[in-house]
Amino acid sequence: MTESRTVVEITHTARKRLDQLGPAAASAVEELREELEHVQHLGRRVRVLDQGAEVWVTRIEARAECPALSVTYVYLPRPAPPTGAIVSVVPDDGRNDGLGPSEATP
Repeated sequence: MTESRTVVEITHTARKRLDQLGPAAASAVEELREELEHVQHLGRRVRVLDQGAEVWVTRIEARAECPALSVTYVYLPRPAPPTGAIVSVVPDDGRNDGLGPSEATP
């Protein structure tokens, strides 16, 4: 049986923050959103919530006109289809806290 693709959305709150960060940040997070539909576990799992929901944090490296970003997302494996939500996007202060770069970055 083939596993279905994960449905991933960006929350209203995260979109408002992206509006403040500009179009380059919005584009970078959209690329990450698309990648999360195929690879659900990028970055570091920071918490497991009720019913198996997982909270993950990943980092997008700095790009032209976009600072490095720390992105928090929630992954819910059940019920089918699996779903995810990018809930927070903030500029990353550059400290190395063990978050590897996102595979979404070129």
